[in-house]
Amino acid sequence: MATVLNPYANQDLFWPSEFHQNHVKALQGRGDVRKPFQRQIDLWWCALCLGVKIGQRTRLGPKAKLVKFNDGGILSSDPWRITHLELLALAEFGEEGLDNPSGTIQMASEYAATGARVIGETCMGAAEPTLTLLTQLPDYLETA
Repeated sequence: MATVLNPYANQDLFWPSEFHQNHVKALQGRGDVRKPFQRQIDLWWCALCLGVKIGQRTRLGPKAKLVKFNDGGILSSDPWRITHLELLALAEFGEEGLDNPSGTIQMASEYAATGARVIGETCMGAAEPTLTLLTQLPDYLETA
């Protein structure tokens, strides 16, 4: 398998602190079928994709209102994510986006913040977040 260069390895990945405090523990956990995401990167990626589908970026605000959950080095564990980020950067910024890893991660984090809000609202108070996401998110996506 070829090694994929990760230009995002030194970039920090953030959640809005409100989402992190209110939802991450309920949605992420290894080996718990009631929690739909094994890793926070998987939750972040789902939120990112949802934000892209909605077509809306949510400004993150000051770092004091953010929680770092990992750095971009985690993206190397699933190299296809790097390719997807590069494609998203091309679509958003043109070729110049490929030379701006921090701008790409900022953009991706803003899309993820939008998706996180939707995921949080969808799962708020749900006893079975996995089932809730599986049943309600497809309906939401059809209207987005």
